[in-house]
Amino acid sequence: MTTTAPLSEVPTGHRPFPPAEQAGTLVHRFLEQAAAHPGREAVVTPEARWTYQETAGRAARIAASLTAAGLRPGDRVGLLFSHGAEMIAALLGVLHAGLSYVPLDAAYPEPRLAFMARDAGVRALVATEQHLPPARQLADGQPVLAYEELVSGDAADAVRAHPDGEAYVLYTSGSTGQPKPVAQLHRNVLHHARVWTDGLGIGPLDRLTLQSAYSWDSAVQDTFAALLNGAALYPVDLKSLGISGLLEWMAAEEITVYHSTLPVFRALVRAMESRGTALPAMRMLALGGDTLHLADLDAARRAFAAHCRVAGAYGSTECSCALLRVADRDYRPPTGVFPLGFPAAETQVWLQDGDGQPVEGPGEGEIVVASDYLAPGAVADGRTYRTGDLARRLADGTLLLIGRRDHQVKISGIRVETGEVESALKDLPGVREAVVMPFTDRLGERQLAAYLVAADGACTEPAVLRAALRGVLPDHAVPTAYVLLDALPLTPNHKIDRAALPDPLAARETGPAAGARGAGPLERAVAEAWREVLSTGAVSLDDNFFDLGGTSLRVAAVHERLTRTVAPGLRMTDLYRAPTIRSLVRLIGSGREDSAAAAARGARRRTAARGGARRAAARTRPAGPPPHPQQPAGGTSD
Repeated sequence: MTTTAPLSEVPTGHRPFPPAEQAGTLVHRFLEQAAAHPGREAVVTPEARWTYQETAGRAARIAASLTAAGLRPGDRVGLLFSHGAEMIAALLGVLHAGLSYVPLDAAYPEPRLAFMARDAGVRALVATEQHLPPARQLADGQPVLAYEELVSGDAADAVRAHPDGEAYVLYTSGSTGQPKPVAQLHRNVLHHARVWTDGLGIGPLDRLTLQSAYSWDSAVQDTFAALLNGAALYPVDLKSLGISGLLEWMAAEEITVYHSTLPVFRALVRAMESRGTALPAMRMLALGGDTLHLADLDAARRAFAAHCRVAGAYGSTECSCALLRVADRDYRPPTGVFPLGFPAAETQVWLQDGDGQPVEGPGEGEIVVASDYLAPGAVADGRTYRTGDLARRLADGTLLLIGRRDHQVKISGIRVETGEVESALKDLPGVREAVVMPFTDRLGERQLAAYLVAADGACTEPAVLRAALRGVLPDHAVPTAYVLLDALPLTPNHKIDRAALPDPLAARETGPAAGARGAGPLERAVAEAWREVLSTGAVSLDDNFFDLGGTSLRVAAVHERLTRTVAPGLRMTDLYRAPTIRSLVRLIGSGREDSAAAAARGARRRTAARGGARRAAARTRPAGPPPHPQQPAGGTSD
């Protein structure tokens, strides 16, 4: 599945990104690209294909409409959108008007969104027509503006953004039981765009995926690394496309830069290998959110062409990308685990011991990041951020992650404070005590387990608890395993003994196996897909997929297998609508999903084919070989 094309055959047109102080604001830099590349594709989805000129025009009209609505520079605007092109136009319009955007992911529970909008002090909410009703529920007396009306007005000429103005507010998991805000300035985001641009060698000939939700810092990296360099941005709705749809779409669109968490990447590689589908245009795989292993590098080298390289990034919402390593084809990590990379430009990174002193030479300590571009309010002295991550310095000077100094974990690449999940559990009726701990499931992925002590006579069925938690927590923060205890284990000094908590992977009792008498071939095929993806034993026809440890990524893996074998017309959303084997088989048997999904896939293929033909006709290659992607300051390419 690989080729031997040299890196020089993958031109990007990359030019070094200017320092933040020279770039002005995010809007000024974007408009420079729109003027230089008006006809080049800027934002592409299965439903939309906008040029830079069209995208800039939408943003300018939204900016004028927001100003006409009485919003003034410095105001915060909540954006309630699904994953798509409209969100890009809306956030650019907000920035054009000198405002700050607060992403409100439409997939999040309403109480969480309401807290975020209230805590951020948004002066208005913007939503597409389908999201106007929930937006009005969140508005708390503030105006709700329809995207469709904003984008239909006259365009604004003047850019009201300022380099030291606030660009956005993102919310991360908080240890106090509530989401925590992290704000960032234009100048700082420009600096982080420079790190991502120069580290990955991004140029106007690139086509980048945007898979992360808009409320994550990784979405900021991808959005502005594309749109501030004349490249094309491809927002990817994984819940809609599924892994197989994502693979098909990326192949048709000739994606060159892919960025995701490791679990999604691993599922993608499995789909590539099972379907025999290659992505020959891919030149860069940016992987983060978890520990990258030698097995992941080997999988990338098996599945992708010889010119494709792997980038490992380390950072957080507060400091974005602080360390970055781009691995050449023959690089092998000394311990089998991909060490953290080299400090980004104008960034210092060191280890600090428990007494606050730097750790010299080989040793262990907390990672500390110092930079003039950290999120305001996230640091004590204005430029130093204690990450909470513990690392060991290896003999060659590189750092290896070894844990946390607190109870924060990453699930599906997203930061989760277990204290927030414990607080949500304790708020549920019938739960007297709760502890949440990470564990590694049978497929090697990080999940959360909830250990509970119930009130006398209370019902603590996992399905009931999970449904209640989904009403207040995002999906990635909802535990997949639930263990009922008579009491939490304690240490001799009466603290919770987390090390004594039982293994959450202990066998569960299930109902009659799906392969038992009366089960047909379709039931057995679905049951086998469940068993493979969940790495479990017998499953009942009426077991709920999510009660057995199913997650959004597991849904995508089941969808990929079933569409490849017994249900080619199955949609990802069907698996959420029919979460038991019995109900899913009934839905598949009805045939209702086949025609709609097949038509949708056909439309995606036709759209992608038209886009590929347009790119082939319009694409110009720079003379001579492209510049080699630059390594961030502080290190050289491996």
